[in-house]
Amino acid sequence: MSLPELNILFSAAGRRVSLLRHFRRTLDALAVRGEILAADAGRSAPAARVADRAIQVPRVSAPDYIDRMLAVCAEHRVGMLFPLIDTDLLLLAQNRERFAAVGTRVVVSSEASVALSFDKRLTEAFFRAHGIDTPAVLDEQALDTHADFPVLIKPWDGSCGVGVTRIRNAEELHFFRRYIPHAMVQELVSGEEFTCDVLAGLDGRVRCVVPRKRLEIRGGEVSKGLTVKDPAIMAAAQRVVECLPGAVGCITVQCFRQGDGRLRFIEINPRFGGGFPLALHAGADFPRWLIQEHLGLPVGSAMADWQDDLAMLRYDDEILVAGSEIR
Repeated sequence: MSLPELNILFSAAGRRVSLLRHFRRTLDALAVRGEILAADAGRSAPAARVADRAIQVPRVSAPDYIDRMLAVCAEHRVGMLFPLIDTDLLLLAQNRERFAAVGTRVVVSSEASVALSFDKRLTEAFFRAHGIDTPAVLDEQALDTHADFPVLIKPWDGSCGVGVTRIRNAEELHFFRRYIPHAMVQELVSGEEFTCDVLAGLDGRVRCVVPRKRLEIRGGEVSKGLTVKDPAIMAAAQRVVECLPGAVGCITVQCFRQGDGRLRFIEINPRFGGGFPLALHAGADFPRWLIQEHLGLPVGSAMADWQDDLAMLRYDDEILVAGSEIR
């Protein structure tokens, strides 16, 4: 009996070394023949050094980006494509059928879900439409008479925490509304901050939820975190994803738990988050389950059996190569 075959491509692979290494180990553990491919616009992406094959492609903003990615998928018989940065998501969701035509499953949620996650104004409207507690957005009229500081200002199309600023008074608000492009102002909430890794299977059904408490953040990405098996958070995050149209794959949902237990949801990112390795090492093996489902293999049933109270302490590491290899 021949072994199943599967080549997996990651777009904008960047620094996601741990994730690509696990996908490689998973193919081996499942006795699946195939390659891990890393696509990136530059030659210096660390993740490209741990992939079986590194492929340089145009930037996401380039007019020929999708055509080049389609050519890569066709040439290398790519079965699954995982986008790893926000700017890639919408383009790939919009072109899902073109990739399917060359035999590639783009593991990304629907165009509608990606659009509402990218635009924080639409995210807030989505939460409110489904009765999900979220910080209030302060519009122009409310800001003219607003006296309750501090508040939060951020770009509605931002990513990785860039531009998110705590505003203490009206003078700061006046300045940062002009300084931050595409600014939106929200009620400031406090409490314990959580990112929930939620797996929506290829059929859209929610299979697993892992809340991670954000203990320390660096550059918009968690550097220290802790798994917390809290039924209320898990149920609320599951409902968020179940309300998303066409949710597929790993989706991260962020919320605050206030002192009275109230959960306030703030963000949705329909991709593997930078802190996902914590959920993975706790036993939530999303890569394995997605590969099994794609290949029609039996999927494990112990998806809620992950380790509670597991801490992740991240650090930098190095990959050394000749300078000529990155020029």
